Amino acid sequence: MLGVALDHVGGDLRLPEAVRVVAGANPPDRAADGWPLTPPLANRFCHLDYTPTVDEWLDGMTTGWGAPPPSRAVATDELRRSASVATVTGFIKTQLNLLHVYPEDAAATSTSWPSRRTWSMLAAALAHVREDDTAATQAITFGLVGEGVGIEYLTWRAAADLPDPAAVVADPSIVAWGERPDRVWAVLSGVVGWAATRGTVEAWRQAWGPLLAAAEHGAPDVAAAAARVLGRARPAKAAAAAAVRTKWAPILVAAGLSEAAAA
Repeated sequence: MLGVALDHVGGDLRLPEAVRVVAGANPPDRAADGWPLTPPLANRFCHLDYTPTVDEWLDGMTTGWGAPPPSRAVATDELRRSASVATVTGFIKTQLNLLHVYPEDAAATSTSWPSRRTWSMLAAALAHVREDDTAATQAITFGLVGEGVGIEYLTWRAAADLPDPAAVVADPSIVAWGERPDRVWAVLSGVVGWAATRGTVEAWRQAWGPLLAAAEHGAPDVAAAAARVLGRARPAKAAAAAAVRTKWAPILVAAGLSEAAAA
């Protein structure tokens, strides 16, 4: 099943990329000849525990189980994706030890636990969840990185209350740059992600505005770290504005952008 879930290959059959792999099973102790999932396979799924209520069973019996519930997912775009990534990277920036936590309990390795893979999956999944859908947000978070770490992430996310990256690019003054460094990092991470996702020279140049504002208003170290990331996302033939070249010349050189700095 690892080959099916990871590579979309089963025997001689290769599944189309559009196919989504969904698995269902009883707990190992309630299944005939059941066994726990191996850690590599478990870490590639979002684990959702589900026990139907009496009312759900009655409804299913009445309707013949033929009416699936409507999807609560929403369409995503580059803004939602960059904002979602910012909350994950911002949290990990403050909790580096939670990037990869292999469970000490052998039984827990067959469920959800935090890894580079599941954090990436979480950022991608949350981009499809409405901001007010707290139940879905919690279920997906717990299902990918586990309940304990998930609670820490959701608590930090709620307290951070990150603004829309596009709004920050349009007006950097809406952010109090001298506040918590972890929030500033998350905001700038969202801006960098916004620029990288758009992939245009104009977006890349615009993204330097919030970084300059952060550097000039109390967060030079955080801005410098974000500048290195933004520098690596430079589109071909893009050159930073004069103010950026003056402020960030050493960083542009360190990022291999000395040619752009001299342009």
